[in-house]
Amino acid sequence: FQVLGRQNRLAGWLGCDGDKWCEFTLMVAMRATPIGYVHVFVAGVAAARVFMLVATRDAETGERVGPGTRRVVLAEQRAPLLLRYGCCAGYLAYGVMVLFATEWIETHYYFFHNGGMLPVMVLVLIGAAIGKDPITVWVFRSRPMLTLGRISYLQYLMQHVLQGWIASTFGWQHNPVAQALFVPALLVFSYVCQRFVEKPYTEYQRWRLE
Repeated sequence: FQVLGRQNRLAGWLGCDGDKWCEFTLMVAMRATPIGYVHVFVAGVAAARVFMLVATRDAETGERVGPGTRRVVLAEQRAPLLLRYGCCAGYLAYGVMVLFATEWIETHYYFFHNGGMLPVMVLVLIGAAIGKDPITVWVFRSRPMLTLGRISYLQYLMQHVLQGWIASTFGWQHNPVAQALFVPALLVFSYVCQRFVEKPYTEYQRWRLE
């Protein structure tokens, strides 16, 4: 994607270099559709498989999870040290990149936007899933972070809705107060939606299934 996307190489190869509509369509296809993220999906499946193989065991036999496994248990001590402390390792790697490789990241935008950060993300995800990493224990399991986790999807869904309402009601471009209060307002709005809309509806659906 770095090779194809930079300087509109793909558009040039297809003979539509200079055609803004063609260039824009190709850019959107690579950056914002499944075409550009198939490898990310595959990486997620592979990461889940790695977690099952190295950090869980068959609850009945104590052996690795296999086709006949009916129940699994977490076996964090059997996981490699790098994965047990994956959050620390992943965020350390990310910090080093931000501090010392910003210019390189900017010149390889498509690479990092479309999966170049996967190794860092996999380390963080598996480290958090295993649950022994200090960042997981002391940060991710804290009440504020658990609350943010519950409302994270609502934040994603409601950010443009709330920003649009603020912009139409109070203005946005030349209103620094509205811009400064947007994130706190989004957190409160998302919490209210989760607590009084999503949660009751989810409980109702579970009650119907029972």
